[in-house]
Order: sequence, then structure tokens, then C-alpha cells
Amino acid sequence: MPFAEVRPLVSDPATARRLAKDGNIDLLVGQMVPGKAVSFRGEITDASCYLGSHMHAYDHAFCAKLCAASGSPLVFIPDQGAEIYLVLSERNGIRLPENVLDRIGVPGIVVKGKVLNSDGIRALAVEGLAP
Repeated sequence: MPFAEVRPLVSDPATARRLAKDGNIDLLVGQMVPGKAVSFRGEITDASCYLGSHMHAYDHAFCAKLCAASGSPLVFIPDQGAEIYLVLSERNGIRLPENVLDRIGVPGIVVKGKVLNSDGIRALAVEGLAP
């Protein structure tokens, strides 16, 4: 099925589940991502600009949001430590919360979620902003 036909199914999970069942295809949409619960302070930004030129923070926030809106993956840069995390949603196939997306490019936010390491890739499944 072409991407253009799959994209609208994000807002119609019942139809997606029916199509997957009819095609005998595994569908993990809505399932919780496993991992160790954490709370981190840092910044969410787009992977393309950060990994390509280390652009991030306030001056880059608008560009980061445009890149994310166009499908660029997101990364989390913690305030402390050298590890960068691929950002995942807490549930497979479900968008990040709007208040998290609004904070792309803003340093010093605190997020809660789960950390996982799979095949050498560190990821942070973001549940939301921490109080």
C-alpha cells in the first residue's frame, strides 16, 4: 500500500486494524513501548539539522519544528551526559503530545518517559512533559 494511502489511517486506527487483520499483517499501533522509566532535562530537536550541523536551541526552534512536521526524526539532547536519544512516542503509531511538540527547540525542558537500547540505538519514548 503506498504511503499516501497509509497516512490518513493514522487518524482512523479502527480501519487500519481491519486492513491489517484482513491482510494477516502484524499491527502494533497503540502498544506501549518497553523501557526503563526516566525523567530527563534537555532539549528535543530534529535529527537532520542536529546530526548534520549541530544546529539546535532557540535560534533553531522554528526550523526544527518545520523539519519535524515534514517527517524528520527527533532526537533528545540531555543537559548532562553525552548520549543522544532517538525520540519515540510512548505508544507505537501515536503522535507525541502537542505540548511536547510545541517545545521542540526549547532547551531545559523536562520530559518523562522510558529509555530503551535496541541493537545499539538509544531511544527515549516520551510520555510527556514532567511537572
